Amino acid sequence: MLNSTIKGRTRAQESSKAIERLYISMRHLFTRGFYKPMGVSGDALRDALLVLRPEIYGSIAEEKVELNGLIYVIERLPEGIEECRYINLTADEGYSNSHFKPIIPPKRRRTCFRIDKDQMNIEVTRGRSEIYDILTHLTFLFVESYKIANKVLLNDEGETIREWKKLEDTVLHNRKLSRDDRDIMLAHMASILGRTFEETQKVHQELKEENNP
Repeated sequence: MLNSTIKGRTRAQESSKAIERLYISMRHLFTRGFYKPMGVSGDALRDALLVLRPEIYGSIAEEKVELNGLIYVIERLPEGIEECRYINLTADEGYSNSHFKPIIPPKRRRTCFRIDKDQMNIEVTRGRSEIYDILTHLTFLFVESYKIANKVLLNDEGETIREWKKLEDTVLHNRKLSRDDRDIMLAHMASILGRTFEETQKVHQELKEENNP
């Protein structure tokens, strides 16, 4: 009982310190005006999230990829953001009157615009709380992407494992898959994600679209 109480206090103290570091990091980011997920500021946010382990990010601190957290974040960020190197958080700058097509995430009413293949603009309308929301989501994505990279990359030259090559070939060539082919791809994906085939299949069912099964 005593050990349990001590552990509870230690956990609470760690969380309190992590929240303080998160708050300080955010203040620095607001002052600097830019953020590199794998830079010093990104390290601070990432470390704080790994200590806090927010419920919405599930098993972020474990080696396996967090699937439910991934669904949560994908539904709240604009489609295509994972392809962009530059993400700008802006006020309403009149893009709705341009040729840019607005992108609105299904679970969050925020208007976004894909400026080019490398840049996504996200209109911020709710102040700092929304910026915090977006930055923590992006940090979560980077944490999970590094888990995948550690599984996939064989060396510093960029050579990848067999399963990744098969997935990459399917995606880059937009190949149509039979049901059997899809199960093979899901099996490869499960291996990369550190998840069971059943878990991966369930997430696929949740994320698939009518025009992109």
